[in-house]
Amino acid sequence: MSSITMLDTVLAPRPDDTPGDALGCLLAAGVDPNGGNLDNLLLGVRHATALETCMSGVPTVANVKGLVATFFLLAAAAVVYAWLPRRRDRKNRTVPVGTVSRDTSLQDELAQLRELSGTAPGVRFRVDPTRTTAGAVVYGSAGRYTVCLHAGLVARRGTDPDGFRTVVLHELAHIRNRDVDFAYGSTALWRVFVVLALLPYLFQQGRLLTNGLLGRNASPFWPGAASIITYSLLSGLLLVALVHLARADLLRRRELHADRQAVAWGATLGGWDHPDPPGTVATPLRRVIALLRTHPRWAERRRVLDDPGRMARVSALEMLLTGVGASLLVHEVLVLPGLSGGTGGAFLTALLVAPVLFLVLRRSVASAARSAGRRTETGVRAGLWLGAGLVVGTFVGGGNSGTEWVIAQPVYLLALVVTAVVPAVWTAQFCRLTLVLPGRLLRIATVLLNFLVTLALLWGGLLWWQSSGRALAMGFAVHDGALTALIKEEFPGPWGLYPRDLSVISAVSPVLMMLNKEVLLAAAALLMSLVPLLLHVRVRGTGLRLRRTLMAGLAGGLVCWAGLAAAAYALRARRPVTFDQRTGAFQYVHMWWQIAALMGACLVTASVVAGVSRRHWLLRALLAAQVVQFMAYAAVFALAAADGCLGPLNKLGDRCHWLPENGRILAELTAAQSLTATVFLSACAALAGAAVGRIAHRHRPTASPSQPSAQASPEIRPWPAVLRRSTILVLGVPACLLTVLTHADDADSAQRSAVENQRFAELFDTPQTARVAKVREWQAAAWLGKGGLDRIGGMGDAFTALGDALTEAAEQEPDTNGKIRLDETKFSRLCGTLGGRAAQARKYFPVPFKELQQPWSDALRRLQSDSRTCQDAMAMGEDAKFATNAERGLRFQQSLDGMRAAMNALTDVLQKLDAMAFPSKDGS
Repeated sequence: MSSITMLDTVLAPRPDDTPGDALGCLLAAGVDPNGGNLDNLLLGVRHATALETCMSGVPTVANVKGLVATFFLLAAAAVVYAWLPRRRDRKNRTVPVGTVSRDTSLQDELAQLRELSGTAPGVRFRVDPTRTTAGAVVYGSAGRYTVCLHAGLVARRGTDPDGFRTVVLHELAHIRNRDVDFAYGSTALWRVFVVLALLPYLFQQGRLLTNGLLGRNASPFWPGAASIITYSLLSGLLLVALVHLARADLLRRRELHADRQAVAWGATLGGWDHPDPPGTVATPLRRVIALLRTHPRWAERRRVLDDPGRMARVSALEMLLTGVGASLLVHEVLVLPGLSGGTGGAFLTALLVAPVLFLVLRRSVASAARSAGRRTETGVRAGLWLGAGLVVGTFVGGGNSGTEWVIAQPVYLLALVVTAVVPAVWTAQFCRLTLVLPGRLLRIATVLLNFLVTLALLWGGLLWWQSSGRALAMGFAVHDGALTALIKEEFPGPWGLYPRDLSVISAVSPVLMMLNKEVLLAAAALLMSLVPLLLHVRVRGTGLRLRRTLMAGLAGGLVCWAGLAAAAYALRARRPVTFDQRTGAFQYVHMWWQIAALMGACLVTASVVAGVSRRHWLLRALLAAQVVQFMAYAAVFALAAADGCLGPLNKLGDRCHWLPENGRILAELTAAQSLTATVFLSACAALAGAAVGRIAHRHRPTASPSQPSAQASPEIRPWPAVLRRSTILVLGVPACLLTVLTHADDADSAQRSAVENQRFAELFDTPQTARVAKVREWQAAAWLGKGGLDRIGGMGDAFTALGDALTEAAEQEPDTNGKIRLDETKFSRLCGTLGGRAAQARKYFPVPFKELQQPWSDALRRLQSDSRTCQDAMAMGEDAKFATNAERGLRFQQSLDGMRAAMNALTDVLQKLDAMAFPSKDGS
């Protein structure tokens, strides 16, 4: 995937002296290449629709060039793959086996070993007389393989026949396992990538950086471009190291698999009794160097043969490289046609990573269950390394590249780690839970369900990072207070009484917004809690300890009730006097205090349950947290329905009424803000609680041998089937109903979200000032050329048509009262056309200059307002807005004057933009 971007950059470099097509859209939006990362990102977020519309007209020839070139690169790799073995044959002077043996015993033994391994008869055996070591090598491609025996190995056959057989069987195992194809394929692809993509890319970027530092590049993108290019160079070099690590790890693991296969065919273990050469470097450095080797050390090979289950364990390096590849794919896949926008990158990445994580953990869990004394796979280690890979890949892939290398809020990078740890732990524990399931069909269904939940969790985490987490890490939560002001406008009231509450809400709500938005995440959260419960009802002995888990949830629910009561009582001192004042800011703050009490109780319950549990701690913690959630929503319903009857706990009312509809509305709003997010935050709290519990368990003093052992706890009697099934109804039905209710109005929610985004852009649309005068010139030219001039021209044409209609009406004969009769339908349509074009212009990019944006916005708003007034003045009959004709005429005249003034303001903005975009006109 990286080759597409690199080759695209080499073959179709972006212009550095003129605003190109895609660059023109960004410049028209107000992006400053020398500006801050967050400022540029927010411009793209605020004007996503306008930017997508502009980009839709940009030709995609550049991306296509990189994509086509990548296909040629793959074709070249295939040619190199076929050519490498032939080159080796010509380079090494090998001889047939028969030339070094006086009889046919060597050929016969090799044929027997080949038949034992089940390899194809076409395998050739040759001898390299120049190599005196007791080794061998296999090479070839496309089914034409050659086993080249060293002369020392042939001589060893007479003194150590078992060692000879071991070496030959090992090489034949490489052929049987298709390791030769893996090795030569990866070698060919890597060499072609380095020669045709990486080196040209590094050369071009290095040349640009050198020219810029020496002052040979007069591009206005400097010095911002220097930071971006330097970051690209370092990322390319780091990518080289990561690819080499991945290739070396692949080849080492293939060596270990070949060892095991050779032993299965009868090779003696003595063939691996070789001491490793003494090292001359320190042990930590030796371990790092070992990761770069394509062959494992002899000690590692012997450990794998002594413990076959060792290969089934999760490899830290494998998970790290998987995370790096996943994070890179999120960024690189965006260059593919059809995936340049939206959430396709996150979904495709999760679709490729989820099977790797799922299969690796399932294999490890099954292997640990079959081996007595093996440590159970928890998934924590695999998730941590996978998350670390996601973090590293974020830097390598340019997730924060630009003029600022250091992320403003690096704590949000922990979200990437949690994105990997939660599905890893869930997968491992659920796999353990399904090992005792009877029936093949039931096992297949649970495996599929496990994979789907893992996929949804990974996709949700990557989507959250792509759409929200990256902006939060860059400092969005502490930006210019735009979200705070938007909340104040949406919920008016005495916000001076709640300054700290507002700052906390503004910081927390962006984090939870995306988690509560996606339907697929809500379904995954529902399945995470209910599916283990369903399996517990179906099969006994799962280890969930349902009775204790539910009791812990009930205790947490009681704590939550106390927290809700305490929150209501604490807010009473700041409750406004009148009812109207309580329905805005106070009601909003009160709802978030309730959400805080709910989430706090769920997180504490989940952490405690996970800390004291030894098996299935995540599953038990989520189930207990769900009990707390339902008890909390029931309390929210009761507090709202009985508002006015609760004395010091009253929120809005002072008179006692039982209003269940109010309770339902508030409970539904609270669930919409917290239902899905609480599940995932509870999972995070369970991780922390489990870590603390394990640390405390390790430091707990052990009983001395002289002390009597504790008596065995009595066996817990299982619940009757009726109680177990009732538990499903009590927990499952409310969970499904709440999930459906909170996502039933997705269309309305999307419409409201679009309106809020538009208002966000209008209220806080303050373009940044470009640092270089040439960039300001390009911004003005791009804004005019990408649609600004067309929109002003369209409004001018509509206003001219309205003026022509007035002139035509003035030439008509007046009526008996000396007045001119206007065609109401015609003028209403003309005024509506002008207002509609003003509305379309408001959807376009704002003027990328602070001094011109305000006149532009004011003129467009006035045009829309006056066009509506004009239409109202032309309305007759039942649609009439004004009582008398005199008032209609006055309002019509006022609207014409207002539209004329607005058009004059737009003309003034156009003239200033034209002067900024083409300054040479004034001097010519």
